[in-house]
Amino acid sequence: MKRALIPVFLVAVAIVVACSSDESPAQAKVFSNLAMSPMNETPPCTDAGVAATGTAKVTIPADNASVVVDVSYSGLSTAVFMAHIHSGTPAAAGPIVLPFSAPFDSPFTKTLTAADYTPATGTPPDFASFVTALKAGGAGYVNLHTEACRPGEIRAEIQ
Repeated sequence: MKRALIPVFLVAVAIVVACSSDESPAQAKVFSNLAMSPMNETPPCTDAGVAATGTAKVTIPADNASVVVDVSYSGLSTAVFMAHIHSGTPAAAGPIVLPFSAPFDSPFTKTLTAADYTPATGTPPDFASFVTALKAGGAGYVNLHTEACRPGEIRAEIQ
C-alpha cells in the first residue's frame, strides 16, 4: 500500500513544481521615516531654523511608474518655496531631477512620474533608470528650500 502512494505523491509534487513560478511578483519599495535635518544638507545652512526638522516617506509602487513622496516638517526659518528630489549621494549636492509643484504646506504628498523627470549631467538618462538607482538606495535625496536657506534648509537621504 505504501509503495502505491509513492508514485501518487511524486506526481503531486511534480504538478505543484510545474505550476509554480520562479518569478516573484514585483513589490513596492518604501523608504519610511527618512529624517530631514539641516545637518544633512551639503553644506548645512547656517541660517536654518534652530528647530528645523522633518520626515519624508518615499514610495515606489510595484509597477515603477511613479514615485510618491510624503513630507512633514516644522521649525523652518521661513516658508518653503521649492522642494524636490535630487540625484546624488550624501557627500555632495546634486542636480534636481524630480521637482515638486506647490503648495508646500506641511504635510504634503506629491506623485511624480516620467513626465516630471528632468535629467541633468551625471544623472541617469531617464526616469526608469533613476527609479532603479533610487530603489537600490543612496542615489537621491529629498530637500526643502526656504528664502533663508536657498540651497536647502533640510534634507533626507533616500536609503
